[in-house]
Amino acid sequence: MQVEFMITFEDIIVYFIAVLYAVTVLTVADVARRKLNMGSDFTRKIVHLFAGAAIWTVPYYPHPWVATLVALTFVIMLGMASSHRFERFFHAMARSEDEQSDSVRGPFWYAVSITVLTAIFTFTGNDAWYFIAAAAIHIMMLGDGLSAPIGMKWGVNHCIEIKGSKRSLHGCSALFIFGFIGSLIAFWFFGVVNYQVFVSGGQILFIEMIILALAGAVTATLVELVSPKGTDNVTVPMICTVVMFYIAILLGIIVI
Repeated sequence: MQVEFMITFEDIIVYFIAVLYAVTVLTVADVARRKLNMGSDFTRKIVHLFAGAAIWTVPYYPHPWVATLVALTFVIMLGMASSHRFERFFHAMARSEDEQSDSVRGPFWYAVSITVLTAIFTFTGNDAWYFIAAAAIHIMMLGDGLSAPIGMKWGVNHCIEIKGSKRSLHGCSALFIFGFIGSLIAFWFFGVVNYQVFVSGGQILFIEMIILALAGAVTATLVELVSPKGTDNVTVPMICTVVMFYIAILLGIIVI
C-alpha cells in the first residue's frame, strides 16, 4: 500500500491535540509531585496509565504516519533532558530510585517504543493493523503501570530478585490481569470501533479478541519476569507485538 507523505491542516490539528493531551498528563503529574508532595511512585502511575492514550488519535489522522511525530516529539524532549531543561518535568515519570541519576531513562524508552511501534504500522500503510501495536502499548500502560505499585503494596514480603528487578506473584498477576484488560480496550477501540478488523458478517469476533488478549497478557508477564532492570519498556511492547501479530495471522484476523 502506497503511503502519502504529506501533512494537511487536519493532520496538524490532530497532532497538537495529541501533544496537548500528553503534556497535560505530564503537567498534572509534575504538579502533584512538586506542589502536593506526592511521591514519584504515585505520579509515575499517572503518566503510565494515561499518557500513552495519546495513541487514540491515530485513527483520526488523514495521514496516519503523522502520529509517529507525536511520540517522536517526546523522544527528542527526553533526549534533551540530559541538559536539565526538561529533566525536572519528567521526574514525575521516574522511579523513586532513579530520581538522582538517569531519571529519564525509563520515560525515554517508553516514548521510543511507542514511536517505533507506531511507525512500523503507519509508515507501511498498515494502520488498520495498528490494533496490535495499540494492544502492546496498552499492556505497557495498564499492566506495567499497575504491576509495580500493586507488587510493592501487597507483594513486598514475597519478592524475588530476577536480573536486578524485584518480582512478586502479586505484581505479575496484576500485569497479567490489567494487561489483558488493556489489550481488550485496544482491540475494541481500534479493532472494532475504528478499523472493524474484529467484525465479520456483522458479528464481533469476541473469541478471537479474548484469545489474542490472553496471548498478549501471558507474553508480557513472562517477558517482564525475565527482563533485566530498566529494559521492560522496550522488551514488553516489542515482543508482545511480534507474538500477537503472528497469532492474529493464525486466527485469520490479519491476512498477508
